[in-house]
Amino acid sequence: MNTMTDTLTDNITDTFRSIIMQATLAQTEAAAVWYFDAQEVAEDVAENLGASLEIGASVVSAFSPRERWSSNVAKALAFSQGKPVAGLSNNIRMAEAARVAGFDALKGLKTNAFARAIAGDTDAVVIDVWMMRAAGMPTDSPNKSQYREVSEAVRNVAAEFGITPRTAQALIWIIVRGSAA
Repeated sequence: MNTMTDTLTDNITDTFRSIIMQATLAQTEAAAVWYFDAQEVAEDVAENLGASLEIGASVVSAFSPRERWSSNVAKALAFSQGKPVAGLSNNIRMAEAARVAGFDALKGLKTNAFARAIAGDTDAVVIDVWMMRAAGMPTDSPNKSQYREVSEAVRNVAAEFGITPRTAQALIWIIVRGSAA
């Protein structure tokens, strides 16, 4: 990496460290179980589809762009039950592709990482609008290098606090977003 990128990652790491230091016990507990709860949803979706956890997690992730978690869950479950699903047509197309190709159907960095984190990959780091805001980035939609820098900062603080990267991401998200919903 170059010095400018190293400095940016270090600055974001400092920001994330400060955010985590503000965590309440309730926020820490919510972050520790968030992806396990999400995995249960993916398991239900997978069971409904007669498919693997990878497929279930990928379908759940496909419905995540621009959705609140409760709506994301409702749409993924309805889709898995063959019910009509209203919403962004791209999300529905991604879910259809995910039903066949799993992780490989999710071309976006965020949706792919989200599916992997839901499916149990503790090293997967999901960078969305709330993580970009937490990092103090000038955009809500990261390019590949910004995604990599913010992800690296999450991994840095995860190592410092002795937690998994996906749990560190969930904790920062919960603190900045205001809830786990």
